[in-house]
Amino acid sequence: MLLATVAVPAIAHDASTAVASPRATYNLNPGWRSTTGEQAGAEQPGFDDRQWHDVTLPNAFNEKEAFARDIKELSTGIIWYRKRIVLPAQGPGGRAFLEFEGVRQAAEVWVNGQSVALSENGSMAFGADITAALRPGENLIAVRVDNDWKYKERATGSGFQWNNNNFDVNYGGITKNVRLHLTGPVYQTLPLFSGLGTIGQYVWADAFDVKARTATIHAQTQIRNAGATSRKIGYRAEIRDRDGRVVRRLDGGDATLAPGETRLLTAAGTAENLHFWSWGYGYLYIVTTILTENGKAIDSVDIRTGFRQTKFADGMVSLNGRVIQMHGYAQRTSNEWPAVGVSIPPWLSDFSNGLMVESGGNLVRWMHIAPSKQDVESADRVGLIQAMPAGDAESDVTGRRWDQRRK
Repeated sequence: MLLATVAVPAIAHDASTAVASPRATYNLNPGWRSTTGEQAGAEQPGFDDRQWHDVTLPNAFNEKEAFARDIKELSTGIIWYRKRIVLPAQGPGGRAFLEFEGVRQAAEVWVNGQSVALSENGSMAFGADITAALRPGENLIAVRVDNDWKYKERATGSGFQWNNNNFDVNYGGITKNVRLHLTGPVYQTLPLFSGLGTIGQYVWADAFDVKARTATIHAQTQIRNAGATSRKIGYRAEIRDRDGRVVRRLDGGDATLAPGETRLLTAAGTAENLHFWSWGYGYLYIVTTILTENGKAIDSVDIRTGFRQTKFADGMVSLNGRVIQMHGYAQRTSNEWPAVGVSIPPWLSDFSNGLMVESGGNLVRWMHIAPSKQDVESADRVGLIQAMPAGDAESDVTGRRWDQRRK
């Protein structure tokens, strides 16, 4: 059976629900087929997967073992996933990107039998430009996952410091969301440095006046011209409160991009009557970064974020002008639940992270390695301060493992 992609409302920085543009984001979670064990030729479109079972992502083949076994005893092996998609007939006509929020441990990705990505660290989100691998009509995405505790990096033979069975729970498979992004020839890049080498959007605030409820908001975006001709592009940003009202528009001017050029565009301005994000008060704004041409929006991206003033001085931490005593939890980054492991919906992340706030905790120190994108966004929503360590195993790293940790 042919499974076509289905558009869903995009969240966070994937596309915009505030300002319409040709850019489109598709949820690729439904409609995969999966099996375990080596499968010669499974990356090829003609491979027969009719005996495989149907799964919806996020999915780990051993997720039902969660809390039933010690994490050192979780099953390991090779897991295959395959999905067929049909691209929309009238797309934006530019680039196509796959986004994987997380795969554990190592994943090789093919599109129509062509290898497009290899991610081995088992932690970071990663992306792939699949434009050249696509073809009209049906397309096949295949993913081979290896969740061996002793997995070695192909290029160096080195293991990874955080692939450690003392704390990093090993749920094998595509354990996070997968999306397809379709953009025009001139587009804002994705914040997926792993795989794509791009940084996307960055929004921050400074020049706070907490009493007057003002701050200067900066909205930066990385854009690229993948077309064959120079393009004069306008840039602006719009800030909306959580009721959808525009509270500030920022003008970033115009820029002419040569073919193949990548550039950072910025806009800034003072916003008034701000609600400052705080402990237990996860007030978030939507900042939409918008590329225009001849007055028309050609690429729009939403960033959901909050604004807060922080300071560390004289041995004290201040939040929005008030000293705050830090206390909370050291939570295992997997943050898993029985029978489903790490493949949980956002509302369950909000429930568990909200429990920390309700119990009086204002800080979560994620243990040993940075958390998932879903948990980062969840902590923002519930008003929970986060500390995010680089990967370690409670021991020093040297050589290649130090390089892996820095990246």
